[in-house]
Parts: sequence; C-alpha cells; structure tokens
Amino acid sequence: MPLAPPASAASGGSRQTLLVLTTLRVSLHVMFAFLLIFGAVLALVGSVYQPRHTAIGVLTLTLGAIYLAGTVYEKRRGLPQRLRLAGFPLASGGTLPFSPAHLWLLVITGLWLALMCLDSSFTWAVFPVMFLYLHLLRPLAGVLATGALCLLAVALPLVGPAGFGLARLRAEGLTPGYLVGPTLGAMLAVVISFTYRALRQDAAHQFRLAEQLRAVQAELAQQQYRAGKIAERERLAREIHDTLAQGLSSIVLVSRAASNALESGDTALGRERLQVIEQSASTNLAEARRFIHDLASPALDSSVVGALSSLVASTQATQQAAGLDFRCSLTVDGDESAVNRLPEPIASTLVRVAQGALANVAAHSQASQAVMTLSLWPGEVALDVCDNGVGFDVRALSPVTDKAEVALAEGSTGYGLISLTARVDQVGGTLNIESSPGAGTALSVRLPVEGVLAAPASGGNYDC
Repeated sequence: MPLAPPASAASGGSRQTLLVLTTLRVSLHVMFAFLLIFGAVLALVGSVYQPRHTAIGVLTLTLGAIYLAGTVYEKRRGLPQRLRLAGFPLASGGTLPFSPAHLWLLVITGLWLALMCLDSSFTWAVFPVMFLYLHLLRPLAGVLATGALCLLAVALPLVGPAGFGLARLRAEGLTPGYLVGPTLGAMLAVVISFTYRALRQDAAHQFRLAEQLRAVQAELAQQQYRAGKIAERERLAREIHDTLAQGLSSIVLVSRAASNALESGDTALGRERLQVIEQSASTNLAEARRFIHDLASPALDSSVVGALSSLVASTQATQQAAGLDFRCSLTVDGDESAVNRLPEPIASTLVRVAQGALANVAAHSQASQAVMTLSLWPGEVALDVCDNGVGFDVRALSPVTDKAEVALAEGSTGYGLISLTARVDQVGGTLNIESSPGAGTALSVRLPVEGVLAAPASGGNYDC
C-alpha cells in the first residue's frame, strides 16, 4: 500500500522521474525490513530468555507479514474503493472517508507500539511508519501524525513500560540523542515525503499531457484519413467524369444516330456510325484498363500534342457521326518538343481539361465549329477552347466552385466545370470562362511551368 506510483504515472512519466519514485518506494520497504529485524536482534540476542521474548518474536513476525501483505496486495491488485464507515462525523454533515489502507496503517502502528512497550530497540522502526502516514493522509494530517509518532518515539524509551524509568532520568539527566534522533528523522521524513509527492504529481501531469497528445494525434490522423478519403473520392469522380462518362455519353449519342440511319434504310451511314461507336468503345476500354492500373491517360503514351490531336479528331468524328455539321481544329503556338517535355501533372491536366472542354462543347453549345489553341510562354502554358455555339450567361456560374449553381447552369447533370476547376487548382493554374447568350463560349486555362518552355515559336495547325 505505501508509496506506490499510480499506474498512469508509471506509464507516462519520464524515465528519470519514474526511476526516482521506484527507488524511493523500494528503499522504504528495505529500510522497514532492516530496522524491524535490527530491533528484534537487539531485543532477543545477548539476554537471558524471558517470556516477553516470545511475544516480541510473534509481534515482529506479525508486523512483517502484515506489512508485506499490504504492499503486495496494493502492487498487484490496487486499492479498493474508499469506504465510508460510521463513527467519523464531519462538520459538513457527511462522514470521514476511511479506506482499508488506513485500517492497515492503524494495525501497523498498533503492532509497533506493542513492540515498543516490550522493548525500546524498535524505536528506529518508526521512521518508515512516518512515511506511510505522510503518504496515505492529507499533507497537514500526515505532518501532525508524524509529530505524534516523533513524541512517542522520544517518550516511550524514557518513561514507557520498557523504558529506563523516571528515576534514571532524574539521576542521569536527558541525553540529547533521545531528542535529536527521532526529531531529525521526522523532519527528514517530511522533506522526503513532500519531495516524493511533488515528483509523483509531476509524473501524473506528464502522463496526462502524453495522453492528451496521443488523443490529439489520433484525432489528427483520423481527420487526415477522412480528408484523404474525400480527396480520393473527388479525384476518382473527376477521372470517371473526364473519361468513361464522356465516352459513354458519346456512344449513346452516336448509337441513336446509327439507329435512325438503319431505320431510314441508309445502311452505309449506319455502318459508318457503328464504326465510330466501336472506336469510341475501344478508346474507353483502354481508358478503363489504364484507370485500373495507374490512373493515367492512355492518350499520354505518345505526346501531349498527339493526345490533343486525337481528342480533336474523335470529337469531330463523334459529332459528325451523330448527324451534326461540326468541325474542330487544334493550333499549337510554340515549340512542340517543349510541350512534349512538360511534367506529367501539367501534361495530364492539359489533356483532361481539353477532354472536359470539348465534352461541354459537344453536349451543350450546339456549335458548328470549335477551335483549340495551345500556347507556350516563358514559365507558362495556355490552353484556349472557343466555339461559336449558343453561349450562356457566365454570371450564373459565379462562383464556379458552387456545385448547386454549376449543376443548374449545366442542366442538373453538370460536374464538368467543377472537375475542370479542381484540376487546374491542383497544379496552381487559373481557369477563366467568357461567354454571353448567342455569342459562343471561350474557355482559357493558364498553368505555371518553370524551366521547360521557351518563347512562342511557329507551331502547327491541326485542322480536322
């Protein structure tokens, strides 16, 4: 029961503090055992047997056994909950908390007093008992109890049943050692006990801080995990929207046109449109396979310019297969080799933005012509997509990141502008849209690139 650091402190305090606490606790037990055995030896060895020697032996063994039982019980199982026993009224109307540890301490004290009444050799065993009172009681109560034990340790050897007696005290006077020894021991016990209490509180405080830190770290990890899940879902949504969803939409559109051609008896046109469906399905199958493996675009296997050219050509073929008079072209202003050396995130963003922009043109603009321009500037690459379609009110899309407004502007199925904006933001670029009803639409994207591009040079025109 005495001087055992709480389990919480033992698991969270610093190693140095815990080492000091453990050393103090073990030292107390060793000191009690040594002083008890030392007192028994002085009382029993070197004197003629007397009946009281049997009582000294029994009491010594009983005291040692009870002390050991209490410390082992506390170490292995911990202290029971406090009990409230009758007979200890308080001014507040409650009762004085009284635990089995206090009962154990009273038994230890009673046995020590019994030994002192039989032989004053057990005087020094009072010092470990002082530590117990200082540890188990409140600070003030512990100090008062220590003072009382000190008085008993001074008085019993002088005037107790086994003491020297008042006659000898009058004849020889009071030896200073009888006063200095117990008093100095009591003072030292108080100082060490308060030091132990401060170290124990510090260890408990460190444990609480460590627990709070672990809780904060766990919460932070959980938040990061949730944020990662949300970011991954958004990324997958953009990938699916920019690849499979748009490809499937084109297949549905062309399949309707092919069905109309076959119903009208134009098998040649129907066969041509079926070929477009087959090509679009093959492209989307390749996208799906690469999406499963590494989420990169198959169009980037060759070059950025080649990927954009394929997008322009496939968009024009799909629209024409659907029976629309539509032309699409790509113009590159600058060094194509520099474009093909763009970092993968920039190149992938350009291709995905181009896919989304052309998909919006095909789905919403009702345009007959679209022009894509890729421009190279020092430290920047620009992609512009313009069409001559019906246009729309740009103010309805402000801010672009408002999903509700974008969905209304794009007809409740729109996720395209949200996806484009998110992609551009990820690489630190900017996206601007200029449009008005009846005047077409112009989408412009600027992406920062350093150490790759040169000033614009004569490029190529890819008119499909």
